[in-house]
Amino acid sequence: MSAQFVRFEHTGVATIGHVVPSKVTEREAGVIQEEINAAGPDAGWRFAINLEAVSLLASAGLGTLLTTNTACKSGGGRLVVYGLGEDILGMMKIARLDKVLTITPDRDAALKLFQ
Repeated sequence: MSAQFVRFEHTGVATIGHVVPSKVTEREAGVIQEEINAAGPDAGWRFAINLEAVSLLASAGLGTLLTTNTACKSGGGRLVVYGLGEDILGMMKIARLDKVLTITPDRDAALKLFQ
């Protein structure tokens, strides 16, 4: 199955998952979760998820990030999220998800955490 909603890029230290849809609602979140789960073993569960293209992240999308974070830790890897817009970052801070997820401002900062 080829990925529809996440474009994967292998960097050598981690796999970057570029989330394609601008809105991540329940429908998109389910597909994104399936695509990440399918790529997880080959990526060693070392993911940097790029949310630069995402302008709306519904609660299902937040759930996908939390589930992926747990899967990465269980698989001996790590999840780093970057490229969040101000609104999404603000929402994550209000929900205190910035204390649970590793969030960086950009790709370079995300990849440094895997070295």
